[in-house]
Amino acid sequence: MPHTPDWHALEETNERVWLDQWARGAIDPHSLRPHRPAPAPEPALTGSTR
Repeated sequence: MPHTPDWHALEETNERVWLDQWARGAIDPHSLRPHRPAPAPEPALTGSTR
């Protein structure tokens, strides 16, 4: 059974989004997946609690 025109349109849209992310450097060239988000920094200790 061939794919519907709606399926082809969705696939094309998804491909364009992925290619845009790749062109912007948001895709890891080794895994071809989005870069992992950087870990959130831990808050610095601010002064003594004594």
